[in-house]
Amino acid sequence: MRIVLVALNAKYVHTNLAIRYLRACVQGEFPDVDLREFTINESMERIEAELYEAKADVIGFSCYIWNLKETLAVIRRLRPVSPHTRIVVGGPEVSFEGEAFLRENPEIDGVVLGEGEITFLELLRAWESGASLSQVQGLAWRASSREIILNPPRRQLAMAELPNPYNHEEELKGRLAYVETTRGCPFNCQYCLSSTFQGVRYLPPERFRQIMRQTLRYGARTIKLVDRTFNVNKEHALRILDIAREEAAHYPPEAGIRVHCEMAGELLDEEWLLYLQDYPQDLVQFEIGVQSTHPETLAAIHRPQHFERWAKYIREMQRLNKAHLHLDLIAGLPKEGWESFRRSFNEVYNLQPDMLQLGFLKVLKGSGLREQRGEYGLVFAPDPPYTILQTDDLSHDELLRLHRLEELLDRYYNSGRFSHSLAGAVGNYPTPFDFYHEFAEFWHGQGWFRQSWSAKALFEKLWDFVAAQKKAWGAELTAALRERLRLDYYLWERPNGVPDYLLPTEGALPPNYGEMKFSLQQHRGWEQIIPEFPGMDRRQWSRATAVEYFQEPQPRWLLFFYNKGRTQTYPVPGEFFNEVY
Repeated sequence: MRIVLVALNAKYVHTNLAIRYLRACVQGEFPDVDLREFTINESMERIEAELYEAKADVIGFSCYIWNLKETLAVIRRLRPVSPHTRIVVGGPEVSFEGEAFLRENPEIDGVVLGEGEITFLELLRAWESGASLSQVQGLAWRASSREIILNPPRRQLAMAELPNPYNHEEELKGRLAYVETTRGCPFNCQYCLSSTFQGVRYLPPERFRQIMRQTLRYGARTIKLVDRTFNVNKEHALRILDIAREEAAHYPPEAGIRVHCEMAGELLDEEWLLYLQDYPQDLVQFEIGVQSTHPETLAAIHRPQHFERWAKYIREMQRLNKAHLHLDLIAGLPKEGWESFRRSFNEVYNLQPDMLQLGFLKVLKGSGLREQRGEYGLVFAPDPPYTILQTDDLSHDELLRLHRLEELLDRYYNSGRFSHSLAGAVGNYPTPFDFYHEFAEFWHGQGWFRQSWSAKALFEKLWDFVAAQKKAWGAELTAALRERLRLDYYLWERPNGVPDYLLPTEGALPPNYGEMKFSLQQHRGWEQIIPEFPGMDRRQWSRATAVEYFQEPQPRWLLFFYNKGRTQTYPVPGEFFNEVY
């Protein structure tokens, strides 16, 4: 029996963990199993052609909210030309309302409900032997053109029973390797499908070591743990991080290995801070779902947390500077209107995480909020990903404004390129939310959201906004913000030429500016500060560096060293000036 397992990922860098588990589970009995990964941006015709030419007896598709539309498009093209191929789907997007899904999609033979590793194996056995599918737990299947049968659910597997999903040699360079060390979640958040399952199961830590070792050997450098709440069990989580440190130690620091973990802020404590003190810098990235700080909203979604209590641990983590910190908010949750969301945004923004991810509620099949949608006036898109359109507390107009705000938050704050500019601009508004809202509405008024813009163009757009406020802000503040924007511009990349709008105003530069700039850049004293200096000739040094004077955030001369995709900055030592003068 020839089997092909298919995933349409959101991007090329993504990988699908589910089909790797399925392959590992069935290959002992069904060795002719192949994985095919595509992206949702590829031609559906090309995907269908490749699957048709595979001449499979069974094709299984992994379905999520981000790929269901495209997956069904492929299946509908494939079915007429492959009438004898059995098509089965699984994944969180089809695990609920399986009977209705099969009625709506007659091209599909079966739906795996919930965890599919054993269900899929038993399904293949039944198809190969000609046995009835009625004994395959966790399956919805088509007994005839009119009859659809929903079998009893399957018990949850202990994670120790699962095979290694990365037991096949593959190329993972430049891609994310997804790994799970737990299944389940201790919380009961009503927007999440994890609330439909009870308990948490754990992968034996040494099994994680084997998986991480293999993914690194295959070329992966980012290991993304898909655990819903990585720190639900502190002992388990710290052991996993111990192993990550031990395995990463076999590679040089420039390999850039990073382990991404989703954490619950409520479960942070002093022991976590003590542990991180001796942890390698930049090896871990913590993503913490705040979602909201509004008490009524937290009660409605069954998300107990005391943000003001655990925010102090975030500040301490930032002081340690060991982990990249991402904080998440969700707009469109029940009981959260414009003003309460504004407060939530400001409280989280003021922590200055490395990334602030603003998402929008997805009213998922099987979630508590989908069942309670009438109670909260939740209106959402009828097709995946079921994005919220309006609630009793947020109008559609307000949600559209938040979508625009989110886009600029991502382009500017999350890019990390505008830290000095944003600090200056945000400080001129009552709150950070007010700045981003006004900036986004300015973009909207200019029609800029309808176009694509390069990273370089974003500097100009921010300056256009600043310049438009000159009358209200005054010439002095506008000039100060231009200096900050110019500093960010130099930090972004080696400038071949500075745009006219970023040139300093007359009288803002020191006397003999041009002569000093050249002399400071070529000063031999840099060989005592920058190890690479002695190995570079004058031309190489000139191309790799820039020296510039800035008045903001404070008056100073800086040297920028552009090295291997990174920009390092060095204040020009005072003794250099004595020789230059």
